[in-house]
Amino acid sequence: MTSAAAPMEPADRHPRFGHARVERVQRVDARLRQRLLTIWTDVSNAGGWVGFVPPVDRRDVAPALDAALRRIHDGRDWLIVVRVPRAAADPSGRVDVPNPLAPDEDVVAGFVILADNDRLLSEHWRWVIRVQIHPEFQNARLGGVLLDGAARIAADAGLEKLHLTVRGGEGLEHFYARAGYHEVARIPGAIRVAHGDDRDQVILVHPLGGDSDAGAG
Repeated sequence: MTSAAAPMEPADRHPRFGHARVERVQRVDARLRQRLLTIWTDVSNAGGWVGFVPPVDRRDVAPALDAALRRIHDGRDWLIVVRVPRAAADPSGRVDVPNPLAPDEDVVAGFVILADNDRLLSEHWRWVIRVQIHPEFQNARLGGVLLDGAARIAADAGLEKLHLTVRGGEGLEHFYARAGYHEVARIPGAIRVAHGDDRDQVILVHPLGGDSDAGAG
């Protein structure tokens, strides 16, 4: 439930990606599935904390992605993607996007899942999981664009809070603080990355719509 950290900056403040847009996708076709698989695999191998310990390949990631897509297609979880214009995204041809791709077609640069918490008395909030931006875009400051867009989509749907967890010791608390999240709890040593390397599990909350507990923790 952690993020490949990226600098924060709204899309309209970054000239190259001024037309980045964030949207919810309810049905994932084969081409988009391949793009999501590429992002998840490459982010994992770049050291992003998104459920795997590198090195991994697509065969390792595919079962987790397909399990996530089943919940998305059932309407239980929401897939939120950030897209950038093809011409701005890939001037060198390096970005691995499905072919054929029209010159004016947008490229999915990253995604996040807003997961149903499966608790009958907690319908007013969701978990933010699998936050990731493809490594090709790590200097494009799209992480903040994605998080801001996801929060707006959640608020428009009537949600009151977004919750997420991160591993302690990575500095991600500061990244998410700039996106409106604040720490509300910390479980010492809850995550064992390797023998002798236990990390805290840090729980963060983003109140939507100016809740009175913003800034607590």
